[in-house]
Amino acid sequence: MEDNKVTVRIYGQEYTISGERDPETIQEIAAYVDEKMREISKFTASNKAGALATLACVNMADEVFSMREELDGLRQEKEQLENDAQHYMKLWDEAKQNFIQYKEGASKADENKKEIEEYAAKLEGKVKEFESAYFDLQMENIQLKDELSKLKR
Repeated sequence: MEDNKVTVRIYGQEYTISGERDPETIQEIAAYVDEKMREISKFTASNKAGALATLACVNMADEVFSMREELDGLRQEKEQLENDAQHYMKLWDEAKQNFIQYKEGASKADENKKEIEEYAAKLEGKVKEFESAYFDLQMENIQLKDELSKLKR
């Protein structure tokens, strides 16, 4: 990237600044420094540019440190949120897996139910056969008792 050279005015003096940033950004930075120096000049008896520049630098350094602290806090918060997101994604995956297992289990239970119902139907058929055979045996038993009692007489 090429260096941009921009002439700026800070606290009444012109400076030529070169940098990789676009000219508008360099102007904004210079205007910010000028503003800080003018703010400080309102609260100090000294109007010497060097002293004001030093105080402006100290104030801007304080802002940088505050922003770094805030940035560190935001990074920690981001990391915590990412950890939380991973945790909840893991829980979600486990829930999906449990649901799939539940569906498979329910499907198997349906199959077992059908098999049991078919087996129960077969057993009911056999029970009816046995009942019918038992009834027939009882009828035959009654007939034999009648014949026996006729023979005894």
